[in-house]
Amino acid sequence: MIESGLHPTAEQVAANMQAVETNQKNIAGNQQNIATNQQNIAGNQQNIATNKQQIDQNIKDIEEVNDRFTALSAYDVKGQATVKFSVGSTKISSEDQEQLKQLAQTATSLTGYIIEVTGFADSTGSAAMNTKLSESRAKAVVIYLMQQGNVPVRHIVAPGAMGEYGAAAPNETKTGRAENRRVEVKVLVNKGISGT
Repeated sequence: MIESGLHPTAEQVAANMQAVETNQKNIAGNQQNIATNQQNIAGNQQNIATNKQQIDQNIKDIEEVNDRFTALSAYDVKGQATVKFSVGSTKISSEDQEQLKQLAQTATSLTGYIIEVTGFADSTGSAAMNTKLSESRAKAVVIYLMQQGNVPVRHIVAPGAMGEYGAAAPNETKTGRAENRRVEVKVLVNKGISGT
């Protein structure tokens, strides 16, 4: 009777031992899976860090390109000159000719330059006559830059004629009117080209 009572207990102990052994194997397998997952997580974190660096670099590159495109409409003034004229005249003085030659040398040494030429007149005479006179003065400067300064025409923006508008000084005085009879010349380089 005692033996028959112990027999099921022994079977139960054996079954429990087998269950414990199976559980230990499962635990070992799970620990191996955890170790593998931890390695995968570490690898993924490294990939994430690498990708984040790449994304940051891409964002920086995109910002630089955007800045350059934005800068395409902005210019740096690399040189300028103001040519003065006598009343009703389009003749460039020898002093101003020298100034224009130096400006042309500065310009032709630059990459991607353009020259902006704007003519002005004082308020003496009619507005239509002053506009025509300021245009003739600007054209005289353009011709001089091309012929004597060896500036290719493709680098010169169509001359602007402001007439009596955009006065630099009051037209009520003789000196003021002399200041207004002028052509302003600017050497410009696109900020996108110069990288500024």
